[in-house]
Amino acid sequence: MVRFSILVAVFLFFVASSYADHDADVQSICKQTEVPSFCLTLLKSKPNGVGGDLKSLAQYTLDALHTNVSNTLVLIDKLIAHSGSDPKKQNHYKDCLALFGENGGVLSYVLDSLKRFKHSDFNQVSAEMVFLNFHVDDCISRDPSDTSLLPKYAHVVHNIADTTLVMTNMLVRS
Repeated sequence: MVRFSILVAVFLFFVASSYADHDADVQSICKQTEVPSFCLTLLKSKPNGVGGDLKSLAQYTLDALHTNVSNTLVLIDKLIAHSGSDPKKQNHYKDCLALFGENGGVLSYVLDSLKRFKHSDFNQVSAEMVFLNFHVDDCISRDPSDTSLLPKYAHVVHNIADTTLVMTNMLVRS
């Protein structure tokens, strides 16, 4: 009888923890972000739907963040090439390239976050998202009159990082 009780307790433990892992509340996550509608759209774009645990959703947003930062860097390179002899545009885009780049910029924060996430260092990933968004916001604010696609791309990166920040903060508390 004791063995049976232990087996039942172990079974219930695994069922309970499995249920908790697969029951990420997307509405609750997105309500905590700066732009809840963006968060909902992002999480609903996850292949196989929004189901899954909080950790897998956070991993998905980190992967999406990496893709969007890479696309933003490609855009910045094109903008530099097409800005011609306009020194103001050249300087702005070069500054943004440094802010988004791999040497202490947004990309370096994303790459570091991907490594730290694998080791469940959610506190550090949260910090990386905050620092990352300082760089993104700095790029955007340097030329508020920029009519290129850069501000739009940068806002997407900011919003993905914000969503990731909310989820990693939740993972820290769990």
